[in-house]
Amino acid sequence: MNAASKWAALRRHLEGVSATVAAEIRSYPVPIPACDAQFNHLLEQRRALSRELARLDAAHKEGSGTLEDFVRASPFLDDAAAQALTGGGAIPRAP
Repeated sequence: MNAASKWAALRRHLEGVSATVAAEIRSYPVPIPACDAQFNHLLEQRRALSRELARLDAAHKEGSGTLEDFVRASPFLDDAAAQALTGGGAIPRAP
C-alpha cells in the first residue's frame, strides 16, 4: 500500500469511528442537559474526532509528519488498527 492509500485508509477509519459516535448520539435516550455523563462523553468524542480529522488533513496536506507519527499520537487508533494502517509493523504508542 502506498503512502497516499495509507493516509486515505486512516481517514476512512477515523470517519468510521466518527460515524459510530454520531449513531450512538442519535440513538441515545433524551438526556437531561449537562447532567448525563455518558452523553456528554459522546459529545466530547465527536468534537475530538472532528479535531483529529482536521489534524490528519493538515498533517497530510502540509507534510508536517509521517503517517506513523500521526498514528502514534492518535487516541482513536488501537494497536490492531495502527498496525493495519501502517503496514503491519508495531508502532510504539504515545504515553
